Amino acid sequence: MSKRKIFFRADAGATIGYGHFIRTLALADILKKDFDCTFFTQSPTSFQLKAADNVCPIVSLPSDNRKFDMFLDYVTGEEIVVLDNYFYTSEYHKRIKAKGCKLVHIDDVHDRHFHVDMIINHGNATPDMYDVEPFTKFCLGPSYALLRGPFLSPAPCLSKSDGKWVVCFGGSDPQNLTEKAVIALSLRDDVNQITAIVGDLYASKEALLDCGKVTVLSSLTADEMAAQYSSAEYVLCSASSVCYEALACGCEVLAGFYIDNQFDFYDGLCKNNLITPLGDLRETDFRECFAKPKSSMNKIDIHNARLNLLYAFKSIDLRIVNYTDMSLEESRKVWEVRNLPEIRKCMTQPDPFPFESHLKFVESLKNNKTKLYYSIFKEDELVGSYDFVDIKDGDSAEHGLYINPIFHNKGYGKTIEYLMDSYIRKRGVHRLFAEVLKSNPSSYQYHLKVGYKVYQEDEKYYYFERYI
Repeated sequence: MSKRKIFFRADAGATIGYGHFIRTLALADILKKDFDCTFFTQSPTSFQLKAADNVCPIVSLPSDNRKFDMFLDYVTGEEIVVLDNYFYTSEYHKRIKAKGCKLVHIDDVHDRHFHVDMIINHGNATPDMYDVEPFTKFCLGPSYALLRGPFLSPAPCLSKSDGKWVVCFGGSDPQNLTEKAVIALSLRDDVNQITAIVGDLYASKEALLDCGKVTVLSSLTADEMAAQYSSAEYVLCSASSVCYEALACGCEVLAGFYIDNQFDFYDGLCKNNLITPLGDLRETDFRECFAKPKSSMNKIDIHNARLNLLYAFKSIDLRIVNYTDMSLEESRKVWEVRNLPEIRKCMTQPDPFPFESHLKFVESLKNNKTKLYYSIFKEDELVGSYDFVDIKDGDSAEHGLYINPIFHNKGYGKTIEYLMDSYIRKRGVHRLFAEVLKSNPSSYQYHLKVGYKVYQEDEKYYYFERYI
């Protein structure tokens, strides 16, 4: 079966920096094994070509406004399109959607209407900040961190170099914060080593080398960046993905902001006690702010970011509806599939039942806190049904699942399983049980495949459990 195509669209350069490109390429790296990925960018530099070399092909677009229409010429309607920058308008969203694509926007400013299927913001954001369509889904916070592979699972560093600082204010550093910070650090006796990471076009490399204690590096790969962070005690940077990368490598991070679109991210880092806050870096006296970096900050939890993002894309076509919120037509589709002979034979209650009984059951769920039933649709077609029963808040629940036969062997079961974990975690449930008829070998194999283990059996059933 051919992989679904994803077109990634982000630019980089001296004016706009490299952040959009790097985080979008990180997403492509996460998804490349499961999707057919292509990256579109204006006039790619040698650094961009090198960075994308082992991720996906790059298609070059012009650096003027022709790039907008030219990109649309590549789009057929079958792809998922991912945009990352601030110049994509609602009208441009609509032009892409009109072709039939699923559309994802990576955003951190929430300053317009988003006519998109999904928004990714790994900073400090909530859905109510956004003006969106009713169908828009959200992937928000560090559990969807857009980090490159070496930072999602960094290699352990045997030891940090005492007094080593890494300074990284992005590839372009238009405020030349790097030089100001390096000068201040070089005057401190407790600073033994300074690594300044800059972009190809950074103009003050010679001035940095005059400070002493300084190594200047540029055009680093993700592995090289991770190696620098992993050996450093402290990282000084702006509020961006660099913070997450440094935190993932176990560094103490001092960070601030110097443009408005960094403030929300900075605010989230502060509220979660992840950094030593420096405020507005344009007004920061670097000689003073290094005196007392925090040493008891919280650690960032990004270990599930890769899977969270993968399954967000695998499920982009899916719509999950609580039984109690279904329309009459949706209810009828659930009832029809549930009454199919190939579904009924695998159920504890295998007899057919009338539609009226189904509607009464749905009504009974409205006041029942121990049961949750969900239908999963792809467009208007029922993919399957997933339920939790005997819910014990803060402890456990029993689950059930069936897939519409027309969607068998298409990988939806595992995707739905992963998605539904997030629904039941809201009730504090950390353990799931399942009863599987011994006459249903496909269900037995499925539960083993998605991580369940048999803890008991009798003549009729296998009894499974899984911790989430």
